[in-house]
Amino acid sequence: MNVLLIAYYYPPINTGGSVRPEKTAKYLPHFGHRVTVLTQSYEKTDLKNPEVLRIEDISLNRKNRRGIEKAQWLFLRLFSEFLNIFGIYHSIYSWWKKAVLKNGDKIIEKVKPDVILATYPPVETLEIGLEFSKKYGIPLISDFRDGLLFEPIETKRMNKYRCIKKKYARLEKAAALHSKAVTAIAEPITGYFVREYGVEKVRAIPNGYDPEDLVDSSSGGELDPGYFNIVYTGRFGLSDKYNRVDYFFEALHLLVERDSSLIKKLRINLIGQYQQEELVPLRDLIDKGIIVLHGFVPRARALAFQAEGDLLLIITPPDRRSATSGKIFEYLHAGKPILALTYQTVLADIIEETRSGWVVHPHKPEEITQLLHKIVVDRDFYGSLQPDEQAIRRYDFKSQAGKFSRLLEEL
Repeated sequence: MNVLLIAYYYPPINTGGSVRPEKTAKYLPHFGHRVTVLTQSYEKTDLKNPEVLRIEDISLNRKNRRGIEKAQWLFLRLFSEFLNIFGIYHSIYSWWKKAVLKNGDKIIEKVKPDVILATYPPVETLEIGLEFSKKYGIPLISDFRDGLLFEPIETKRMNKYRCIKKKYARLEKAAALHSKAVTAIAEPITGYFVREYGVEKVRAIPNGYDPEDLVDSSSGGELDPGYFNIVYTGRFGLSDKYNRVDYFFEALHLLVERDSSLIKKLRINLIGQYQQEELVPLRDLIDKGIIVLHGFVPRARALAFQAEGDLLLIITPPDRRSATSGKIFEYLHAGKPILALTYQTVLADIIEETRSGWVVHPHKPEEITQLLHKIVVDRDFYGSLQPDEQAIRRYDFKSQAGKFSRLLEEL
């Protein structure tokens, strides 16, 4: 079956959102399907590659911006804001969507897709998928890496501009009613589509890890084995402003106040880009050497840090049922104990199912302090985990691609 996978976030963009489409495109062919990815380019449009079609995005959203390019990017941003203020929906991705639709005939003629798989975010991928599906009579699968109206990641933007919330409501309904199937990273999102729109064919297909991902062996030995090394990879807030991490660092302060010997035993290794204002409350811990900033590193090197750590830290908002993170699957593959600061989420379910770590409420510093002290100090407790290897293997990306393949066969 020929699959046209529409995904704005795709390598060389290096974000958590690019991993799912990248691995889907890699592993679906293992099940006999041909996949062509339709994505962005910050260079010229290129429709020659048989596997990846790239349409130029003039917004230059993630390109290194200087001079005229920076002025153009700023103008396009302000133009979108201006239209939204006056009740006309527009986004920084709208120019890319327009360029894609302009090339629609060429794309469909080249790919001859049997099915379209459009993955959100951004919403423009869903719009393109709907337009292609209706115009060319091709079945559509709408894939949600995050909720759109259900536990949305764009709450601030929707609350700021009424036209955006209206637009998203119309688009979500159209995707639900027109799509031959709806897929999502977690059951709470698929359950929402069943309850809200009566969608019959839904599948929860989580992200996963790729056992073939290469670890950067040249980065070995960066963590001092004389310390208990906690590793956190990625940014703090990412796209979710409700992802509070200050409680964890409050717990760290409590920890070293109550047991000063840990200053010489414990290291918190932060691998990623952080805003200066995010680091201000941590300055004393940084000065004491408890927190070590490694900066942004390529993904292969981040995987090496995970493999080297003694404890892998992950944080999500509490009570947000669908909350998870792509890094949890990398952590599972690393095979190291996980400390998950989360509550009543899919992430908590995964930790419990795989028996791969400990879960504690992310907004309760006292409980975090007590658990962390026990993990670091009590070696018997630290070694008490008995991970379910079979459950962990169910989260490899080839298994997830197999779920997509079975859905395609049903369609």
